[in-house]
Amino acid sequence: MLKNKMLLAIVCTVVCLNTGLFAQETNIRYKNEVFSVLDSFVNVQYGSAVNLKGEQENLILDIYAPGADSLKKRPLMIFIHGGGFQSNTRVGAFSKMICEGLAKRGYVTATIDYRLGIAKSKSNTDYFEAMVRAVQDAKAAVRFFKQFGKKYGVDTSQIFVMGSSAGSKTAMHLAYLDEQEVPANIDIKNMGGLEGNSGNPGYSSKVAGVVNCWGALINYQWINKGDVPMFNVSGTADLTVPYDSSYDYHGFKYGGSILYEHMLSLGIPTGWRPFYGAGHTLDNKKNKQDSAYQEIAGWLFTRLKKHAPSEPEVYKWEDDIKKLEVLDAKEPGSKKAILFIGSSYIRLWEKMKTDLAPYETINRGFGGSKMSDVAYYIDRLLVAHHPQAVFLYVGNDITGSNLDKSPIQVLELVKYITKKIRQQYPEVPVYWNQISPAEKRWMVWDKVSEANELVKTWAATIPQTYFVETGHLFLGTDGKPMTQQYYRDDKLHYNIEGYKVWAKPVLQKFNETGRIK
Repeated sequence: MLKNKMLLAIVCTVVCLNTGLFAQETNIRYKNEVFSVLDSFVNVQYGSAVNLKGEQENLILDIYAPGADSLKKRPLMIFIHGGGFQSNTRVGAFSKMICEGLAKRGYVTATIDYRLGIAKSKSNTDYFEAMVRAVQDAKAAVRFFKQFGKKYGVDTSQIFVMGSSAGSKTAMHLAYLDEQEVPANIDIKNMGGLEGNSGNPGYSSKVAGVVNCWGALINYQWINKGDVPMFNVSGTADLTVPYDSSYDYHGFKYGGSILYEHMLSLGIPTGWRPFYGAGHTLDNKKNKQDSAYQEIAGWLFTRLKKHAPSEPEVYKWEDDIKKLEVLDAKEPGSKKAILFIGSSYIRLWEKMKTDLAPYETINRGFGGSKMSDVAYYIDRLLVAHHPQAVFLYVGNDITGSNLDKSPIQVLELVKYITKKIRQQYPEVPVYWNQISPAEKRWMVWDKVSEANELVKTWAATIPQTYFVETGHLFLGTDGKPMTQQYYRDDKLHYNIEGYKVWAKPVLQKFNETGRIK
């Protein structure tokens, strides 16, 4: 009997600790929801400040953390609610979805209240001042966790902020607005500065990243090279806060699509999840908000300290691009040439001119580049040329690594790069080649296939944009890559015979479209 009780106790202990130990020691922590039990600390005061009524207001937050977790330093997400700086509280359906969902993945999360209220005139200045009060309180919340991080098991070097609508505006201005950028008509000194007096002085309010859900910045140029990463979510039929810059909400003009493109141009890690036809808050539809949460969680995983490099990856290609620019000066190519841009599949195509004859080609592949790398350098890759077509192959965004992008993120990058090419050459056809199957990356072929299908479907709707299907030629009767016949020893890149096979559907597409002479 005693033996059975001891065995039961051991089993219970293992079950209780399993989620913590297992999640801590494998890659699925933060990537998937692995904790079924959560701990919570509610009605925690993180500061106080004088509100619009002249009253001292206590500032409260709730904390969620994975239960039975053996890890003592965990990244933190602070959620800031919306409501136009006038209404709502930290308790809401979307904040609950985010905070509990991320806590189940292994994060610590917190949802905060902040001072509400806008002066009676409701001018843009009044809204700016309301935002400043919210920013001051949110900064106090960040400082609270910098001060008491050990108590709640928080890694103070990995504090992220996000929000919904006004909460996102608060989160973004917390991260990107510097005091010297505050407009002259705002008496920021009299307000206590951007840091404010809401509590926990002496600690930094710097954060590791931002998630913007249907919010907007007053000035996108407040985001500068070297600033922290940001992920954006918006509905493209939002009539309250712009997803682009087609109107403004009391001075908040630049929404997710503008911020995404601006950050790509600066080389700052970013992401963008548009919901086409959806309104503000994604119409409060749970399925849409859950889809947004899944994309947010996936992106956030790539920004964690253990995965993300110390500085954005795009900058490491600077020397390669400079070498290509030297080559451009020597061999700019004629107006009959087809410009090939992309990653190592392009770079290693040594017999491109022979394989694609009689078409004239320009090879500007570089390294093991990703979509964001091409997006960052695309203007420099185009500027020296006047091609009759642009062909792209970029295959390193879904490889099975912890930095993988989702298929939707691949599609949005394809759209951005195509847009940049169109700005330079409005009439030039653009060809996107299917990402190829390879034995080395076969474990993620389902995700690669999903990305391929998204790009194919999109390209079919865009004039002078073509999708070149080639992957089926490299799969055997068993449905797997024919590595011995067509790939190098690395089981990833084509050999000479593989390139010859690749060239055939490319030539066929050029001939079929009739856009190239």
